[in-house]
Amino acid sequence: MVIRIFVFVLFSLSVIGYFMPVEQRAKKDADKDRPLLTFVDSTMYTLNTDSMNRIIFTKEAIRYKNRDVMHDGSLMLKSIDNDNQEITDTLLADLIVKRGDNFKFINDVQFTRNDYMTLNTNELLYNAETKIATNTLPFEGTYFNNYLEGENMYLDLNNYYMNALKTHFEIEIEKKGN
Repeated sequence: MVIRIFVFVLFSLSVIGYFMPVEQRAKKDADKDRPLLTFVDSTMYTLNTDSMNRIIFTKEAIRYKNRDVMHDGSLMLKSIDNDNQEITDTLLADLIVKRGDNFKFINDVQFTRNDYMTLNTNELLYNAETKIATNTLPFEGTYFNNYLEGENMYLDLNNYYMNALKTHFEIEIEKKGN
C-alpha cells in the first residue's frame, strides 16, 4: 500500500512538472539583453536641415532594445562658433555606450577640439542635446600647447567653459629678444 502511494505521488509530481512553463521563464531571461542588430566597420551620419553635424565610426556597433554599444569608435561633431569658424570635436574611445542623447566613453578616451585642445582620460560622459561633457576620473591634456591636468571635469562646448578639480596648468612663456 505504501509503495502504491509513493508511486502515485511520483507520477503526480512528474505530470505537474511536465506541464509547468519552464521554457517561458528561460526565454524571458534570454530575450532580455539580446542584440537586435550588429554592424561591423560601420559609419553613422546624423543630418539636420543645415548640415551634417555628427559622424560616428566604429569597428563594431551593437544595437540593443534600450542602448547602442560601440567598440573602437569615434564620434566627430561639427559646428560653427560665433565668428562663423568651423569647429570639429573628435571623441575616441575603446567602448562607447549610447542611451538616447547620452554617450558614455570608456577606456582610452581622447577628446580633440580642432588643433588647439586635447584631453585624455578613461571615462567621459557626453550629452548630445546640451553639448556638455563631464567625467569623474583624472584627465590630462593640452590647450594651445600648454599642459593641463585635473579631476572631475565639466566642459560646456556651447559656451567654451571648462571647470575641474585639482587642476594643474603649465603655461609655456616664450621670451622675446630685444
